[in-house]
Amino acid sequence: MTNAASGGDRPHVVITGLMGVGKSTAGRALAAELGVAHRDSDDDIRRLFGLSGVELAERHGVDELHRIESALLLGALASEQPTVVSAAAWVVEDPRCRAAMARRATVVVLEATITHLVERIATGAHRRPMDRQELELVAARRAPLFDEVADISIDADRPAEVVAADLSRQIAATRASSTNS
Repeated sequence: MTNAASGGDRPHVVITGLMGVGKSTAGRALAAELGVAHRDSDDDIRRLFGLSGVELAERHGVDELHRIESALLLGALASEQPTVVSAAAWVVEDPRCRAAMARRATVVVLEATITHLVERIATGAHRRPMDRQELELVAARRAPLFDEVADISIDADRPAEVVAADLSRQIAATRASSTNS
């Protein structure tokens, strides 16, 4: 199997995890280290619609936001140009996205405690407000799906620079093991 860091059939790295886990920060750092483009669903939505994801959901509904997030990931994964994609957490619930990630990317799932996520969510105006109980329900529903798609899982309760360094080490190890296979 060819992994995302080395190109081939799986030319991409997708970073996902619950809202507020640090996907954008980790994705930018990894893309810079690998020397590839970075795609972020939040940035793509703002560029395409002139709205944040929260504003888009308020105007057109959460289902429309999720449809767009799925389309953005599928479009990014269709490219032959290797990229690091910071994907919306929702995409793990879309069977088409899970199948595309399995075929086209090494998938990194960032994990953090609910307490840490609640604190982070409160700091981002681009994030949909979510209380602890709702976040726990979403986390429980998505946990088996994240497990299904994860090639690498990273503890994101640590400082961003530690998470990025750990991610880089694990991607390098994945690259080395696939090169030796």
